[in-house]
Amino acid sequence: MIEKLIKYQNDSEKSFENSKSFSTIINYIFALIIFFFSTIVSAFTLPLRFLYKKVVFKKNISNIVHLNDENINSVLKKEKLVLIDFWAEWCGPCLMMNSILEKFANESKNIQIAKVNADLNRKLVKTFQIKGLPQFILLKNGKEIKRYAGAMTISDLTKFCYENR
Repeated sequence: MIEKLIKYQNDSEKSFENSKSFSTIINYIFALIIFFFSTIVSAFTLPLRFLYKKVVFKKNISNIVHLNDENINSVLKKEKLVLIDFWAEWCGPCLMMNSILEKFANESKNIQIAKVNADLNRKLVKTFQIKGLPQFILLKNGKEIKRYAGAMTISDLTKFCYENR
């Protein structure tokens, strides 16, 4: 369901950029409403999600590394290819990406998936010149090779990480 929403939003945006017909405008507006609604829901459910993580949620094994100022250099030196997801708790598209990123991290080979909470790591946000969330940066041997702003499907992530690198 989430992947279908992300695909619909991305396709609506691309169609709108290519052609300004009545149907593309309506689809783009609807996709924009979905985006704003997801962000509003994320913002209002933040306290509940915080409580859930502290009280109910048991840590699961994840292939995703959470980066901060202290550990980013060691991860970038150790790993040849790193995909960094800059995200925030209040960002609807960022939260939609959680399950997709987890699945991608479990399926992908030769790439380290990492997340940076933009609200808690302002220095890294400034260093990487992050302007919008979610933002994905692909680094090879510690150097940026490409970036993408916005949510992606798992097939979009695969293309982003493995094509033309």
